Amino acid sequence: MHDKTPASEEVAQSPLIGRRTVLHLGLGTVMAVPFLPMPSTSVQAHHGWNSFDTRSAYFVAGSLSRVRWGNPHSEVRITLASGPLPADLQERALPQGANEREARETIASVRSYGGEHKELDLVLANPEWMARWGLNRALVVGETIEAVGFLAAADDQDFRPVMFWLANGQGVWQQLTAFPLRPEPADKN
Repeated sequence: MHDKTPASEEVAQSPLIGRRTVLHLGLGTVMAVPFLPMPSTSVQAHHGWNSFDTRSAYFVAGSLSRVRWGNPHSEVRITLASGPLPADLQERALPQGANEREARETIASVRSYGGEHKELDLVLANPEWMARWGLNRALVVGETIEAVGFLAAADDQDFRPVMFWLANGQGVWQQLTAFPLRPEPADKN
């Protein structure tokens, strides 16, 4: 005879394995699924802006030397080309799906990247979100892009674009969640 009692959940704390969910299935059967701590940097880097300094935006341009396209997020490495900010950056049409206030504040905060790295690792949205924002294909090694975004606070080789542009001028939005701090206007002197 089977117990017809519906399954129920409870949360338990254990000093040895941390938080876990206990599922009671009836007939005395209990299953425990541990929730193990995950490294906070990679989680934050992929699911929010908290590990990035969103007060100062940077412009980068160059060719892609590595592409990993997929979930939970796509990642590319860009070999940087040096140069000034594009003259048309302030007037560019915003990418499809852009939050106009956030985009304009970010562009007003932008300065050319002047760091020591010759390559940066870019954390991009997943392919499904990029398709919603108008990019219906994978990026490819050798392709050139321009991007505006923020450097990671802990590792200034990690860069998270708010938006990027393909060589044909198509913009691709990248922001789904709010910034922890609003971008500050760049010093124009």
